[in-house]
Amino acid sequence: TLLSIQRCNMKLISFAAASLFASVSNSALPPGYEDELWCQPGNCEIYTNPYGIVGARSTFEKCYDPETNVMSEGVWTGSETDVTVPDGFIQPQICTAEQYSQCEVDTQCTLLISPGCSCYVSSSIHPYQACEDKDCNFSGCTGNECGGYVGVCQPGFNGTGNTCMLEETNDIGNTTAPVPTPAPSSAALASVSIMICIISSAINYIA
Repeated sequence: TLLSIQRCNMKLISFAAASLFASVSNSALPPGYEDELWCQPGNCEIYTNPYGIVGARSTFEKCYDPETNVMSEGVWTGSETDVTVPDGFIQPQICTAEQYSQCEVDTQCTLLISPGCSCYVSSSIHPYQACEDKDCNFSGCTGNECGGYVGVCQPGFNGTGNTCMLEETNDIGNTTAPVPTPAPSSAALASVSIMICIISSAINYIA
């Protein structure tokens, strides 16, 4: 079905990001804990990853209301959980580029420093602030935490919006590899999972 193909596209985004941004420590949850996302009516599903990390799907996949421009946490269910879906919640469609897109060009992806001195990227269209409190603690930060990084506008898949991502630069300023360096096992897992997802969606579409 169309929904299954869209969900495959979102998984492709997640797995692509996982293979590009995976660190040695992979905190993604095993199957059965975050299988399905549920949102309030009128919401669609988006992907966002300002720190360029790998982790549980709930870290990156969010509910978004195009009418109010509000992003929110959804409710996740799975075969290994006993989470109850709130009344009225729906399984959202993936947001189209018209509904949500973080950028059109790289210059719309700005590097910022968070409390704790980590570098992250923020969209000028849909800004993300790691801390908006006037008492945010940046003690110990040198101001050079984003040295060697650039913000890039990564294209979406099949009509989905673009996403601001972190990438590392080499000495002459050309883009090399996303941050942090991926672990080989994570990249291999992503490749296998992407192939399975493509085959599964093709079968469902034909059926």
